Amino acid sequence: MSEATTDRALAGNEEEEEVLPPEPTTKSIILGEVVGCFLLSVLGLGIGVSATLWGAPGAPWFADIWPTAAGWALTIALGIYVTATLSGAHFNPAVTITMAVTGRHPWRLVPLYILCQVIGWVLGAAVLMAMFGRNLFDFAASKNIDIGSPASTGLAAAFTTYSPNPGISGAAPGGFTTVSFLEGLAGEILGTAILLLVILSLLETRHVNAPSAWFFPLIVGATIGLLIMFIAPISQASFNPARDLGPRIMLLLVGFGSVAFPGPNHGLSLIATTIGPIIGGIIGALFFDKVMRPNIPGHEVEGSHVTTLSQLAYDPTMEVRSETLHGHAARLPLELVGADHIDLVMVDAGGCIYDDDSWALAVLNAARQLAPGDGIDETEFWSIYDDQRQAQGGSLSRAVAARFLPSGDPEELNQLARSQFQVPAASMYPDARPTLAALATRYKLGVVANPSEQHIAALKRDGLIQYFDVVVHPEQVDLAKTPSPRMWKRALEETGVQANRAVHVGNRIDNDVRPAKQAGLHTIWLLRGEAPPSPTVEQLAEADAIVTTFSGVPNALVAISPSSISATA
Repeated sequence: MSEATTDRALAGNEEEEEVLPPEPTTKSIILGEVVGCFLLSVLGLGIGVSATLWGAPGAPWFADIWPTAAGWALTIALGIYVTATLSGAHFNPAVTITMAVTGRHPWRLVPLYILCQVIGWVLGAAVLMAMFGRNLFDFAASKNIDIGSPASTGLAAAFTTYSPNPGISGAAPGGFTTVSFLEGLAGEILGTAILLLVILSLLETRHVNAPSAWFFPLIVGATIGLLIMFIAPISQASFNPARDLGPRIMLLLVGFGSVAFPGPNHGLSLIATTIGPIIGGIIGALFFDKVMRPNIPGHEVEGSHVTTLSQLAYDPTMEVRSETLHGHAARLPLELVGADHIDLVMVDAGGCIYDDDSWALAVLNAARQLAPGDGIDETEFWSIYDDQRQAQGGSLSRAVAARFLPSGDPEELNQLARSQFQVPAASMYPDARPTLAALATRYKLGVVANPSEQHIAALKRDGLIQYFDVVVHPEQVDLAKTPSPRMWKRALEETGVQANRAVHVGNRIDNDVRPAKQAGLHTIWLLRGEAPPSPTVEQLAEADAIVTTFSGVPNALVAISPSSISATA
């Protein structure tokens, strides 16, 4: 591999991350945003309509903030679940514009997204009017309210949003002086800023406490529910220009006139609930990008790519065909059905789940930057790398530093390599996900992450963290880089499993098999990645079982029989 080839490989990994997830098609954008906004409009606005028509005390539906907040929270989550795979589930021009401003979304798609969002909200509001319009107009007649008069603002508020909330301040013109324009605008700005701050924080792959993809919609929905509880009395908690404009268009068509456009307070209410969210979204995102994100430990701002909403739903590794050799789901052997001799399966992230090429290339690139003159001979580098693999001992950084760097300092090389090391989605082995899914049905799972930061981020990004009950790494036991038996002992303590009822799967003798055995675990040696090109008889004898694919682990567990466990206990 030439220097140019290596550079292209490193650049290729970065490019793959930047283009993930793929850009939605025009059809998927239209379908996702229209359907998603339609669901939010029908279900979310339907709560307000029901509260308006049947919300008297003692009635079956009592108008209260709790059902409104909880209903919107579940509605938002449902919309994301249904359509995130199509368009990224924006539903909101404030979100779309914010994503474009911060480089997460192409500007050329912004008009299409916003148009589809408004259409979806209009259609949902129209369906509700078709269902409950007669009841609404009968209710207005019973209260001597003329549709289109200022007194009908309270009825219109069941569909759109006003600042202040007519239900709190009253629908008469004087009611709109109880909360000033700036107060309403500030409420919308603050609420939307918090919303975008939460969304981007949870999407950040370096956020070690970020929820799995399946839980993300519930957190976003709950955030909106909480915001409704304290901002709804001020501005009805719009946070979404399309949620405001779409229903207004429908109201205008059915005769609400100036109550719909320009609305009360000479249109200032409309500005607060449409422009305010856009300002707030941008402020929240810029605060995250400029203040919070650069201060995440280990995060390099230069050259890093930002996360996107569509990342929530798209997993490039899921495109592996299920009928391929390593892409099909591993089946647990019948011998394991009902077996009760293993409780915990530990897995090394590098080698079992992700290939080791990225680390080798990071060391090579770092060595080039530190070596004087014309750099290093790549053929010799790979020769050193293969020698390290064959020996299954020592440090690649130490060997490379000793050969190529004037200082011979492996720590300097290792630190630079770690700062450049990334785990691209394309580096996931195709048998990783199906095998983990199969093992998770029977065992507790743990993962050894080294380097920890990048591997944990990759597991979160790829939706694999959900399979693991425990995550361990050297830093947890006061070790900078080297795996130690204390890591596995920590995993045993956290899971409450005895050592003789646990197995570790790894691809290195020195960093996986030996320290795991010292901790009392059984071991399975996976011959790929940094495993030696030609294992010796002595090396093959160190592990309890040997496999050449991760999908072979379930069968290897059969070899670790209850009788062998009893003998070692």
